[in-house]
Amino acid sequence: MHYVGVDLHKHTLVIAVENAHGPIGRPVTIRCRETEKIVASFEGLRPFRAVIEASGSYRWLYDLLASRGEVVLAHPRRLKAIVEGRAKTDKRDAALLAKLLRVEMIPMAYVPPRRYQELRDLCRARARLARHATQAKNELHAVLTRRNIHPPFKTPFCRGWIRFVADLDLGFVGNATRDEALRRWDHYRREIETLDLALSKAAASFPEVPAIMEIPGIGLFSALLIIGGARGAVALPRCAAGGGLFGIDAARGPVGRPLPSRIDHAPGLAVAALGVGAGGDEGPQKDKALANFYTRVRKRSSAKIARVAVARKLAEICWIRLRRHHRMKEAA
Repeated sequence: MHYVGVDLHKHTLVIAVENAHGPIGRPVTIRCRETEKIVASFEGLRPFRAVIEASGSYRWLYDLLASRGEVVLAHPRRLKAIVEGRAKTDKRDAALLAKLLRVEMIPMAYVPPRRYQELRDLCRARARLARHATQAKNELHAVLTRRNIHPPFKTPFCRGWIRFVADLDLGFVGNATRDEALRRWDHYRREIETLDLALSKAAASFPEVPAIMEIPGIGLFSALLIIGGARGAVALPRCAAGGGLFGIDAARGPVGRPLPSRIDHAPGLAVAALGVGAGGDEGPQKDKALANFYTRVRKRSSAKIARVAVARKLAEICWIRLRRHHRMKEAA
């Protein structure tokens, strides 16, 4: 058995090999575009176990090698805790991965099925567009606020609001910044509508969507975001598959840590949909049980801590519903 450590980068990867007795030769660098050479290198090492550190670009290499041998994914944060303080070079990283794999010390990361990974990527793209659209909205509000202009409409960005703002004469600079922000907002709005159609089509491939949408306040996008965040890992223990899969587990800090700023954390989005903490200290407005839980935590803590606690609770509820759905499907 060969134990292979792979240090993957954007353009190159470094391969280090060990057997039961120790290192074999020196680490080898291969360009990522040379896929035939990569395959030939690993074919010559069969049978092998390979380890890749989890990153944004690991998937293509994992799919390339998984049919030829055993490939595992190393959890980067836990791996850093094991090897912190060492001198870093690509070849040393690859050699260390191979050594840790041989002695069974690799902190494993979960590899989701491809369809869940693709759903997660689609949801992240939609969330990224929403963030950019919100930024454009905020800049438009800032342009008006600096001039003490208050459009006579209750709902911002309705058709009348847009016409009113577009017809204002704000001077050369004001008109230029306003028009740019309006064009940017309209672009992201149309792109969001396009991705919403793609998400609606993707929802047909995930029969667990209704199980999540039964939770008050969670719509189709929130449900798909949660399912993509769970990545099909319903077999994991509750402590790992509840808040852990959504980025709010205890290992990341105390319960008082603010909700992740990235909108692709499903509980944060779902909590917002439920209205947690909306309007000051108001709790969830759509789910009585979560509202009671929010109130109990709020009595002894701040609103921020209560929101994170509800997010963690909601994450576990979603995971339980997903697990129940998959078990019923297996039983049938």
